[in-house]
Amino acid sequence: MHENWRQQFQELFSTGVKRYEAGRHSPESMFETEDTIFLESIGCSALEMFDFCDDYVRWGDVIYEHVEELQAVRLDHFQNTLNGKPAEHRMDIDEFPEKSAEVEGIAWLPRLITKARAKLAGSLPADLMYG
Repeated sequence: MHENWRQQFQELFSTGVKRYEAGRHSPESMFETEDTIFLESIGCSALEMFDFCDDYVRWGDVIYEHVEELQAVRLDHFQNTLNGKPAEHRMDIDEFPEKSAEVEGIAWLPRLITKARAKLAGSLPADLMYG
């Protein structure tokens, strides 16, 4: 896939934000079939994009450029390591270290490492977001 995925991704993020503000508060209502097909082609899910749009609107704590760069890393891994194939299964939430787990006094680090690996692999549980 060419770098033009970035333009389509940004347009879809902007559209998702507008749709969320208009009351479309679920991945199913926010995105059309062709939107979902595009997202899946770059290793992203409608739920992931929905979560970014939702957090952007509700909390103002999402910076679009960070979302795009996170997706660029995921896309590279999706295409070059996973050969464009989605994960066969998603991890269970119980497989993640507790939030209180520490490495060398750094709380959350074991959980964040596991989440980052699951994000790359496309195996994050639906109710867990990385970003």
